[in-house]
Amino acid sequence: HFLFDLAFTGDAPEWQDEGFPTLRGTIIIGDYAEDFLAPLGPWQRADYERHWIEAGRRLVAGADRTAFITVAFQFWWPMWRDGDDVILTEELLWFSRGAATLDPIHPFDVISDWSALSEDGDPVSHWRCQVADVAGFIHRRGESYGAV
Repeated sequence: HFLFDLAFTGDAPEWQDEGFPTLRGTIIIGDYAEDFLAPLGPWQRADYERHWIEAGRRLVAGADRTAFITVAFQFWWPMWRDGDDVILTEELLWFSRGAATLDPIHPFDVISDWSALSEDGDPVSHWRCQVADVAGFIHRRGESYGAV
């Protein structure tokens, strides 16, 4: 059981009613797990996987924030470093955040500062893991994701 993992759960694309292929994946943070469908087209499998390793390496190397895109240009998981802890939350990538011009390799410039409250003052759902958990993810997945 890993405290942080991010992976596709199958190799065969699932075709959506709208006529585009997706790959099913799962993000695991401690006891929390969420499935997602990543569209193929804007990015292919290797693009997602390389991005995940690069994002994880940034955080482990000392960056105060990074993000894992799970649904190209639609959803991502920003991460903020808090000492040896990592705070994660899932966000919709709004065009006002720069999604229309988001650099797919280094999208990190548009990540805002961490806040436990939304713009409306409501608590933001978030999860925690350790920097060491992200380092373990890189160690386990880096070579198979083509990012050695």
